[in-house]
Amino acid sequence: MISPSALSVNMAPARHAPITPAVLTLAAFSRDRTIFDSGAGFGRASTDIPLSGAAPSGAVIEARAISLDDGGVATTGWTDIATADGAGNWNGAITIARAATWYRPEARLKAQPATHVTGSTRFGVGHVIAIWGQSEPDRILSVFHDGTAAPGIADPEAVQILHGAASSPARHFVTDGQPLTAAAAALAATLIATRPGEKFAVVFHTVPGSDPRALVDDGDPSRDWASDRALHDFATADGQHVGLAAMSWFAAPGSLGANYGEALFPLFSGKTAGGTTISFPATITHGGGSYHADHWFGELYDYTQTRWVPYGPHRFDIDADMRDATHDAGGGLQYNLANKEAARTSWRGMLSLPGAGMFLPAGLEPLIYVNGSDDGAGGWADIAHPAADTPDGAQAWARLTALSILQSAGLTGRPTPEFDQCEWEPSGTWVEVWSTAGPITTTRRERGEAALDTTHPHWTEVMGFQINGLPAGNTQIIGGRVRILPETGVFTYADAIQYGEGGATGMIAFPDDCIAGVWKNLPIVGPGIAGLDGLPVRPLPAPAVFANTLPVMAPSFQTGAAGPYFVDPAALPAGTTAITHAARIRFPDLPGSRAILFAQASTGFDVELMNTGALRVTIEDGTGLRTLNNATVATSLTPGVWYDLVCSADQAANVFRLRVNEALVATVPFSAAGNGLFQSNRALSYLARNNGAPQFVGEVEYLRTWRSAAADGTTPAGPPFKEIVGPAAPANADGWKQGADAV
Repeated sequence: MISPSALSVNMAPARHAPITPAVLTLAAFSRDRTIFDSGAGFGRASTDIPLSGAAPSGAVIEARAISLDDGGVATTGWTDIATADGAGNWNGAITIARAATWYRPEARLKAQPATHVTGSTRFGVGHVIAIWGQSEPDRILSVFHDGTAAPGIADPEAVQILHGAASSPARHFVTDGQPLTAAAAALAATLIATRPGEKFAVVFHTVPGSDPRALVDDGDPSRDWASDRALHDFATADGQHVGLAAMSWFAAPGSLGANYGEALFPLFSGKTAGGTTISFPATITHGGGSYHADHWFGELYDYTQTRWVPYGPHRFDIDADMRDATHDAGGGLQYNLANKEAARTSWRGMLSLPGAGMFLPAGLEPLIYVNGSDDGAGGWADIAHPAADTPDGAQAWARLTALSILQSAGLTGRPTPEFDQCEWEPSGTWVEVWSTAGPITTTRRERGEAALDTTHPHWTEVMGFQINGLPAGNTQIIGGRVRILPETGVFTYADAIQYGEGGATGMIAFPDDCIAGVWKNLPIVGPGIAGLDGLPVRPLPAPAVFANTLPVMAPSFQTGAAGPYFVDPAALPAGTTAITHAARIRFPDLPGSRAILFAQASTGFDVELMNTGALRVTIEDGTGLRTLNNATVATSLTPGVWYDLVCSADQAANVFRLRVNEALVATVPFSAAGNGLFQSNRALSYLARNNGAPQFVGEVEYLRTWRSAAADGTTPAGPPFKEIVGPAAPANADGWKQGADAV
């Protein structure tokens, strides 16, 4: 609380009858230029400034705030705040708006306005922020790991940092002459640039190598609650509140994985994840075990004044090569990816628990900075910490920290970039994802740096995407969207796209990815600020966003060079005037010459896939006359794409029709000299002639035939005369099946 210190009283002489002088004092703040939080986390822009002192018993005290830096423009009016008690003490508060100026408090006796006193220490109304964690945020203050030039500070009185051990807490104004560290200056510069004219007090509760479970356990010497309590008391010595508390603490407790939220939620809320109130000291149990807790954050923070910023998780880089699947069992993948991803998901889930109202909306997750540094011997060192030797390391981490806090509190005017839009191209050629926060770009692209080479398949324009859990090797930025292309062929209904799994880095090759700076290929949304080319896109978008919209297909079967193919054991019935064949197929490569899709023995009605992607059609009538001879239809069918084909021939109407993916692409009239019938002594076949050549090699979902034709080339009404469908087992059991088995 405020420590009393009597100040000199200004006495004005009476104009008429003299009055008895009264004594009035106003307690000074514990230090000059103390900052009070304005309640931004609650959408407020003002706060109550506590004042106290001494005065004659029963005297009514008025107070105001004198603005010092704007010619008095922001000076407030006099207002009643207290009445002195029987012992001559008074306590009250004045409400002051957030402003760029420093103030001095002033008090007077309402009955004797000439009796007034002005405070000796200044105060400001801005933002009081606490940052909790271990070595990552602690590097912002680390002089030992400070290896870059500090950025300039536009306002030397805007940002003060409070830090230190319980025995020696300290306050430091970040200025050009005394930046503390380059990273601290980057933090301050970002706060100033984003909220010009506003004032910040930032309290660093950071201890390297520590765990929140140790913090709250008085029996664990690795992190001392009493020390953090002392720092908090030092930072709030004048009755101010911490308005925004931020935490990105995922290294040591990251081993909790999927139990992260359940294990740590009690420390924020004082309740279990199920909503049961906890009486501390307590044993906190969760799915992965239990731990002892003597304290919780409610001992420090009044949740009518303080909101938590869900800051992070940050990036976790790999420390071993992970291209070999054996790392799954060896622990590298498990530590670097699975636990961190599970902790990220659990942390997000915690924010939706009943009783989680102390949390603000999730903001940025800091991803676009450098961890570690080149060890000079072809490797990478200190992989767990923001780099000290480049502004893209600790400085960028500090800037992202500042923006995470401001954005979560709604103080940046920008939405959190996330992938909230997705389109699966209907034919499966590509998937595009984008953000309503703005066009997607990358740091490398914004800096105009050369693209990564082709040393590794995952070195693509936008990193961090997976196709069915494996790194995407072909991503592009087109029109502010990320276009993901399939590794082979096309996407089908069974494919899935992911972004930001594991450590949210896209890294799998160590140390190659570190040396190449693949972080520059992570997606961002511009514009950026000094030191950052944009804001990182949050990893792990909601599953519904990337949901596959391609049509679900029936099971299929694969054919090879030796089959299967299918031949009707009986000849075509006499009197058949029309035939319609339908199929759903795709093929990995075009045939070397040609391959049969449909045939009637001795070219009675053949549809062949050519090595150009075209279809060639031959039709004979009942006398063997070729009514359509090797007619080529330029369809340009492409390997890897699923096609729905409908091929119909009508001898009575003298016309062949072809539909591809439901579109009528060809109507080919043929000779009217025929007898209007198909030959009745020749059998139908699929995928090869009755001698097994030329064989179609590819994937088949279905083959169907009708002994009729529709006038528009669609499949006729009613069930087909013949149908063969996947998967392989029923296809292999079909009575028409010849050649090798399908797979």
